[in-house]
Amino acid sequence: MWFEDRSLSNMKLSSLIVEEWRDIWSSKGEFIVAALAYLFGFTNLLNIPRLILDNGGPAFLFAYLISLLLIILPILLLELSIGQLTGRGPVQTFYNICPVFKGVGISQILFSIILMAMMTRFLGSVFLYIFHLFWTITDDRPGLPWLNCKNFPEYQFGTCIESSSILPINSNSTNFYQNRLATFDENSAFEQFIGIIDVTSENIDQIGKIQINWLIVQCIIWTFVFSGICFGVRWLGKIMIFSLSMSLILLLSLCGRTLFLKGSFQLFFDLFNEIEWWERLKEWQLWKKAIEQAFIATGLGFGAFCTLGSYNKKSNNLVKDSIFLLFGHILLVSLQLIFVLSLVGHISEKSGLLPSEIIVQGENQFRQILVYFSFIPHTKIFTGILLFLASFSLLNILFILSFGVLATIEDALGEKWSKCCPRFTIAFLICCFGAASSIIFATEAGKHIYELASGYLKYSTLLVILFFELLSVAWIYWIHSLGLDLRTMIASTASWVIGHSLLFLNCFLTPIPIGIAVINLIGYSFSKYSPQIRAWYWSEWLGVCIAIIPLLPILFWALIVILKSCNYTPRISLFRRLSMAFRSPLKHELIKSNERSSNVVQHRLMSSGGNTNQNNQSSYRGASTGYILLPQAPLAQPENDEVAGQSSARNQGINQQQTNNSTASTLRAADHTNSRNGSGYLIDDYMHQQQSPSV
Repeated sequence: MWFEDRSLSNMKLSSLIVEEWRDIWSSKGEFIVAALAYLFGFTNLLNIPRLILDNGGPAFLFAYLISLLLIILPILLLELSIGQLTGRGPVQTFYNICPVFKGVGISQILFSIILMAMMTRFLGSVFLYIFHLFWTITDDRPGLPWLNCKNFPEYQFGTCIESSSILPINSNSTNFYQNRLATFDENSAFEQFIGIIDVTSENIDQIGKIQINWLIVQCIIWTFVFSGICFGVRWLGKIMIFSLSMSLILLLSLCGRTLFLKGSFQLFFDLFNEIEWWERLKEWQLWKKAIEQAFIATGLGFGAFCTLGSYNKKSNNLVKDSIFLLFGHILLVSLQLIFVLSLVGHISEKSGLLPSEIIVQGENQFRQILVYFSFIPHTKIFTGILLFLASFSLLNILFILSFGVLATIEDALGEKWSKCCPRFTIAFLICCFGAASSIIFATEAGKHIYELASGYLKYSTLLVILFFELLSVAWIYWIHSLGLDLRTMIASTASWVIGHSLLFLNCFLTPIPIGIAVINLIGYSFSKYSPQIRAWYWSEWLGVCIAIIPLLPILFWALIVILKSCNYTPRISLFRRLSMAFRSPLKHELIKSNERSSNVVQHRLMSSGGNTNQNNQSSYRGASTGYILLPQAPLAQPENDEVAGQSSARNQGINQQQTNNSTASTLRAADHTNSRNGSGYLIDDYMHQQQSPSV
């Protein structure tokens, strides 16, 4: 079928040259759509409005924009470049960049798995809201159970007040940024509704029973994820087109409605008329918050862009793509801000409350927005639009993160395993594992575990992974080498010059993630967690373990590779052995790939005469999809038959030499190997040259 078989559009064919490819996007548009769906950044809808109010309005927006242009764009280009260069998932990508830092890719996959399990909890709550919304419609009940007390006695267990009620200014019922709406009051309809659908234990150590309603919605979520990734990248591209289109339509519908509300523009006037807002730009805290939010909103450091870029054609102009994606992200953030700020402006004028008294931050803001709709007509319609918007945007992220896990496993298994373990089976096992890992969040202690895990992971885990990513590519592999690789992939000189310049910025950006992580750790406080978490003595240690576990592969894999290099052979110096462990195996792999391609082409020429194109097509139509791997063994001794093959290849006739040269010219990093002056050779190559100079 079209989504399983490798087609001729996925490979380059000529009379003598065959370049092997994994499955690639059916069109460049699908790649752009998938990347934009990942950059949709639903977190901006929940975080940026409060950040704007607390940090000088236009000052924060200016800092966020500069962060996108000078920090996010170079890193985005870097991740797409290494993915498109190697054509592999995060683990194999970092292995081919620097064997010592293969653990960075493993950490990205492990962190993605943990994040997906946590996202299942939040998305599950959205699905429960949708279920109860349709229940009120089919049961013909006015209002909504999380907004109104009347007509929903089964969701109340005490004195009830409307969620849209205004609390007195001296009320101590909530501490959410002096929030004046009753959303989080213990007697509000919202809190009582949550208490019914999500029964929580008294302490985090009391796991309790599995809640069937949460288990069902989480299984539904992973069923959706499986249906999105089970047929590969070309099927995923079609899914993402539909999902992103629906997200944009729903977001534009909300913007179109809120812009015509009374007082919707007042908040914009108040923010942008602030006097001397540029003075706030001198505060380093503002820049720290803007950069950190930019990292979170764009999803860098998860390996997602490495995965998406690995399915591009090697000639794809990723510099233009990166710039387009960045401005697409800016447009999406602008639409999200227009929706929230115009709605808050209307409520502020209608209720007489200040914007700072009705806007909160984080996932609590999602509940707050649901309460906002009680102030406008047709509450159920716009509530449904928001809930489906959240569902589509969060499912998009789950699709891409889970597809990164799928690509990594396919790379590890290789082509031979594809016959007994097809992609459909791998996707099913991944989703089963994801559903099993999220069961803990369906228990009565799930709410507390979610709060603990999300609280500790946001301190430094992602930032440390991002730091090692920049260190391995920008400093160990060396950013100039990546710039030369970029030259081999894109034909436009202007794009290459711009891309090379942007890549060089990553050398200066390397300390930024680790600096923000250190600042976050300095401001760490366990007292901010709920009493149910603090009541257990080991909860703090559990949070530390959750934050550290994704980082362990970086350390362990580096130690394994370094120790293996040190114990390899005493005939070369220790420094030489250590330096070899940090060098990219790309050149070594290309030499072996060149020899194999030459032998294949020569065999086909000898066996089929001039009918080369027909044989190439039939051969590749029978190949398995998406499992071609760069050969591994950066520290392995070359086989004797390979050495003999190299010697015999040099003694072939003129036709064989021409075939070798033609095949070598098509390899995606030929210029890269020439420019690095032999730096890609590994210990095996060095020792072999010492033992057999003639070879």
